[in-house]
Amino acid sequence: MTNFDFLQTEFPSIFQEASDAEKHAITAPRYCALLCRTALEKTVHWLYENDTDLQQPYDTKLASLIHEQCFRDMLKPSMFREIDAIRLAGNNAAHGKSVSRNEAITSLKYLFCFLSFV
Repeated sequence: MTNFDFLQTEFPSIFQEASDAEKHAITAPRYCALLCRTALEKTVHWLYENDTDLQQPYDTKLASLIHEQCFRDMLKPSMFREIDAIRLAGNNAAHGKSVSRNEAITSLKYLFCFLSFV
């Protein structure tokens, strides 16, 4: 049982990333942060493909996608900050920087909030 079971049927690849992140939050925080970022990225790409209000920019990197005004307009400012925190922690993990358990758990919590919103 995972907190992300609600994704399993409609979004199996996002479910896999998120549930794996949840499994590793305590034992492998860097890996958890990286998985949170990839789940976020998959979700953001899905949104751009499926929401006609979102106009995909030329640069399709995660940072560019989430900073697009059309994307930011659909979020509360606090949720935008949470999404960016997931991105930054995941980037730190990907580039060999340390990620604390607290940062990993925070990324996981923020990811849950965003996926619940979607």
